[in-house]
Order: sequence, then structure tokens, then C-alpha cells
Amino acid sequence: MNRILKMGLLSVIVGALYSCSSDSLYDPDKAGDVKLAQYEAAFVGKYGAIASNQNWGFGGTTTRSSNPNSNQWKDFVEVPSSDDLTSEKINKIVELFKDPSKATVIESVNWSDFFVQHVYYGNKDNMNQLAVHKEKNGTPDEVYNFNKSAGSIMFMYDSGTSSFSYKGEGGTRYDEHIIIFYEGDYYVGLDFECYMNQNTPPDGDYSDWIVRIVPAKYIKAQRIMAEDLTISGGDFDFNDVVFDAVTVNGATVVTLQAAGGTMPLYIEDNEVHELFGVSQSTMVNTYDKQAKAPVIFRLKNRYNDIKDIPVRVNDVILPAEVGKAPGKLCCPTTCEWTDERQNIEIKYPNFQAAVENGNINWWE
Repeated sequence: MNRILKMGLLSVIVGALYSCSSDSLYDPDKAGDVKLAQYEAAFVGKYGAIASNQNWGFGGTTTRSSNPNSNQWKDFVEVPSSDDLTSEKINKIVELFKDPSKATVIESVNWSDFFVQHVYYGNKDNMNQLAVHKEKNGTPDEVYNFNKSAGSIMFMYDSGTSSFSYKGEGGTRYDEHIIIFYEGDYYVGLDFECYMNQNTPPDGDYSDWIVRIVPAKYIKAQRIMAEDLTISGGDFDFNDVVFDAVTVNGATVVTLQAAGGTMPLYIEDNEVHELFGVSQSTMVNTYDKQAKAPVIFRLKNRYNDIKDIPVRVNDVILPAEVGKAPGKLCCPTTCEWTDERQNIEIKYPNFQAAVENGNINWWE
């Protein structure tokens, strides 16, 4: 009976909003109200009445982390191990960089926060001082306290991966490199030939200096899965955008994981398809969850609670109000997002019960 009454009330709300003058329908705020009311009606129509205390995972959690210092990395970020870099694996990686035609070469990755880990050095002279770049031709961010020996590792934060370079004789920098994706990891190989003779093209062997780059995984980060408010076909897969977020040393860092929607969708002022380098009609990482590398970037503003990070579609901020239909959900970063067109309750059967009982975590 409650479900029927609520559906009736929502129908009245939607009808009232639509009965406004034609001018008012183009008012962004009122148009947004109509869209949200329609979404609320569709959600309740599918899942039933929502528990008054259901906060969708956003209840009172902290996202703060701090101290990007080598002695404290493990306290706030997952530090990659080098144990898997066996001689056999390194030899395989070297061979792939010697002949990239046999490897999965990717154009680039886009990360502000990541680790650089030494893998292999081909005993070339005058390849010194590795650097990363926010922009291809921008100021180098030199990787200090890092050498060409096993186990050497450095955490780069508020940095960039647009290019990688080394310093040659006379202090000149050379950035001829490629990135290979191999067994779930990303490796950068640098070519020494461009140092030998700038007028000679690279010889295609990028094994002269190899490092692994690992995207930062913040321990206190939380995952947001969101819907773009499209209600046709009963689609509630909550994968129209998926991202992890944490506040570190006064900055909020976002790791964009997937974009299953086909409308312009923004995190703060960042359009998610543009961040992935695809058109707005292209779905990313919802059919193949590793099709494209995640994107790591820093927001302009600091958010002490990730609930406050504005996620916007068609000028409507996706809601997460207690006891109302959610435009976004919050969960641990271990939660895997749904496949395309897979409703959330199919992957997480507790979701239906959680709608009706706010004390149930839908992801468990």
C-alpha cells in the first residue's frame, strides 16, 4: 500500500511540474526537478518504498589521508611490491620492448598520482635522472632518490604521465619511449638511440631502460557508482560513471574507472569521456573492465566527504539524499561495478533488501 501511495504522490509531482508554462520547462532548475521526480518515480516503481534512514553508503565516513613521505607510504597508499619481478618475467618484458610488435602498446596513460619502479637497465652510458611530465613538452618532474637498481621505487603525486624522459650528456633530455601493458601492469621503455644521434630515428628497441608505473591506490578511498538519470528500459546499472576518491594533504584525488553512459557527464568540471579520450557516445570499461587505463586527476576544490563531489549530467547534480532515490552510490573500492545493462540488484542481490532496510549494506 505504501508503494502505491508513494507512486501516486510522485505522479502528482511529475504532473504538476509538467503543467508549468512552456517557458518554465526551459528553466534549468525546474527542468532538473522534473527529471529528478521522474527518476524517483521510476526507482520506487522498480524497487519499492525506500527506508527513511537509507544513506546509500555515504554515512559519516572520512576520506582524509596524508603525508606523502617514503616512510609513511604504506599508511595511506598501497605500495607495489617487486616480488613478482622474477628474472623470467623481466626477460619476457625486455623481449617485448625489443620487439614491440609482439606487445600490447598503448598510446598513453593519464595519472597525477602513481609509483615509478625500476625493472631493467641495459648498461647504457649517460642515461641519467629519470623524469615524468605533466605535459609532453612541459617542465620535467625529476624522479629523485631513484636509481637503476632492483627495488628502486618512488611515489609521484600531483605529477603527470604525458611523457617520460632521461637526461643525457650535457644535461639534454630525451623522451623517446613507449608504454606496454603486460599481465595487468604498465611498463615504460626508453630508447637510447635518440641520445646517440638526434638526427637518427629510434631503432625500435625500447629496452634500454625499463620502469613499471603503477597507479596510486589510496587505502582510504571510496568508490562512487552513479546513474545518469536515464529511466528508459528500467536501466539501473549504476555504471554511467564509476570513480574512487580520497582527500590527501588538502587535495581531493579522483581515479576514474568507467563511463557507461552516453551523455555528457561531469565530475566537478571534468567531462568523463573527454578524460578517457573518447567520444561522448562511447562506453568505457563496462564491457571489458580493463579496456582503457583508469584516469587519475585532482579536483579544483577539496571535499572532506566524497558525497559533496558534484557529479552532473544535463545540468542536474546527481543526488544521494537519505531516504530518497539515489543518483549515486558509495561503497568500498573492492566493489566491482556492473557490466553494461546489468541492473545493480543482479550483481548485488542485497540491494533490493537494502532499499527497504537502511541497516543493510547493499554491497555485502
